[in-house]
Amino acid sequence: MQPIFVGRQPIFDDQDNLVGFELLFRAGHLETASVTDGDRATSDLLRSAFIDIGLDHLVGEHLAFVNLTRGFLEHEVITSLPPERVVLEILEDVEIDAEVIAAVRRLKHRGFRIALDDYQFQESHAELVELADLVKLDVLTLGRERLEQEVHTLRDFGVELLAEKVESPEDYAHCQHLGFSLFQGFHLSFPHVIEGQRLESLELALLRLLKALQAPDPEPAELEELIAAEPGLSIQLLRIANSPAYRGRGATDSLYDAILHLGQGRIKRLAMLMVLHGSSGPTQGLEQVMIRARMGMLMARALGLPPEECERYFTLGMLSGMDRVLGVPLRRILGELHLSSDMERALLEGAGPLAPLLATIDAFEGPVTPPDPAHTPVPAPVSSRLYLEAVRWTEDLLASLEEE
Repeated sequence: MQPIFVGRQPIFDDQDNLVGFELLFRAGHLETASVTDGDRATSDLLRSAFIDIGLDHLVGEHLAFVNLTRGFLEHEVITSLPPERVVLEILEDVEIDAEVIAAVRRLKHRGFRIALDDYQFQESHAELVELADLVKLDVLTLGRERLEQEVHTLRDFGVELLAEKVESPEDYAHCQHLGFSLFQGFHLSFPHVIEGQRLESLELALLRLLKALQAPDPEPAELEELIAAEPGLSIQLLRIANSPAYRGRGATDSLYDAILHLGQGRIKRLAMLMVLHGSSGPTQGLEQVMIRARMGMLMARALGLPPEECERYFTLGMLSGMDRVLGVPLRRILGELHLSSDMERALLEGAGPLAPLLATIDAFEGPVTPPDPAHTPVPAPVSSRLYLEAVRWTEDLLASLEEE
């Protein structure tokens, strides 16, 4: 597990109601960030906020304000963000030209709200300001006279105005008088840092997944196999598929269903977020997790269960060994995924309709093999054969991931 940090500063309306949080890159529990590579900081923030920690934990039902460098205005990962929950801020050092305006127009077409951060008006920017929903003005930098000029100019464009760096009661009252509707600054609330944990990734598996996703119509089964080889990504996709933003009528318990539910485009972009920040080598214990996952699927097939149930047992086997691989308590992992009660009971309590098959898998890792035939849904000779098949499948899969 790798510690990660996201700064957030509240944004309030003119009635002191919390509207949202600006999310800020942080390298630790620091008041400010020293950013030398804007694109790198943006990619780290996006992954930390939207994948590792999650918007629900960071902002709840409020808006997330996210700074974008020029390099991310047209980056494919931006389209994986939920536009109804995000305001995209164009940073002040982005040079405004026809390409930027075209990129902003496309983001608007996708439903995103656009803010101009730390802005000072220029006539050549008129087309961009017309596209913007919100303009943020730096109260400290502009001073009162220039601030009033900016407000007067921008009023003709009908954009909402946010006063940032409001650091005194006098500045707050003055901005209210000028007609600002949103406020941000030390007078209202200091930014603070949220700490989370990042699951280490298998970079090679992710790159192979991205390669497979370049095909015009990749098979969901192929994507499932590649994703299943990366425990961290498997957890993230299941968590996202079961999040309030994407959850359907019932819980998504299998990678296969998550792939169908999220769609290959979104999975591609999520995988890209993982790759952008880099990752480490293979996770210790991965082989045993994959054996358990494949064993669950094969036994479900032997019982004649329908394909969707077989996928569910694959997930069951995978999650049953995930805590040992990642060094994270299983209850914590399940708390992020929001799976069905049957799945959680089997994993945490060894009870419920899914538990007998899981107990059979456990027996192959214990001191006695084969399992007790009185307690397994699959005859011992069959389960022994399926276990060997699972071992061979896992060896082949891991060998393919290590190929040049």
